[in-house]
Amino acid sequence: MLIDVYDFDGTIYDGDSTFDYVKFCLRRHPAMLLGMPRIAAAGLRLAMKKIGLTQFKSVLFGVMTKYMDLHAEAELFWQDEKTQAKLGEWFKHTPRDLPIVIASASPEFELCHAAKILGVTNLIGTRADGTTGQLIGKNCKGAEKISRIREMMGEYTVRAMYTDDAKADGPLLAIAKEKYIVTHGSVKRI
Repeated sequence: MLIDVYDFDGTIYDGDSTFDYVKFCLRRHPAMLLGMPRIAAAGLRLAMKKIGLTQFKSVLFGVMTKYMDLHAEAELFWQDEKTQAKLGEWFKHTPRDLPIVIASASPEFELCHAAKILGVTNLIGTRADGTTGQLIGKNCKGAEKISRIREMMGEYTVRAMYTDDAKADGPLLAIAKEKYIVTHGSVKRI
């Protein structure tokens, strides 16, 4: 099967949607600040390479679940006009002659609402339990994206890959026939 693959953060979305989602949640649920020491400690361990991004995200989302429903907040986040304004107009006008897959390290519980807005049914993101915040499996990054796409789509060939980060998405770019770098909505073939 021939498909087109799009990274999400920095590519379709101008910025890091998870970072913006966390800020959105903090504004709506200031009590979440009580969990910041635990998040900061996990961030320090991440910076010191004592834990990986998967463990950090589990701590972050785990703290957040104590103060809110992650799915409900994600839906409100994507209903916000400021959030929707960061969705690339260029993406809305790209050809849809092949199945489109969005493959992202951001959590699926957050991105499923964005995928609906964009009319994309094939979404692959980091799996997280929406009740506990714990990540299920690996962070969806690099070679993990290739495995997860195969799990969803079966055997496939990538016609075009769109990303903002050639290093992080190197494995997917390596198998794509066409390669594109997106910078703040500007698309350039490489």
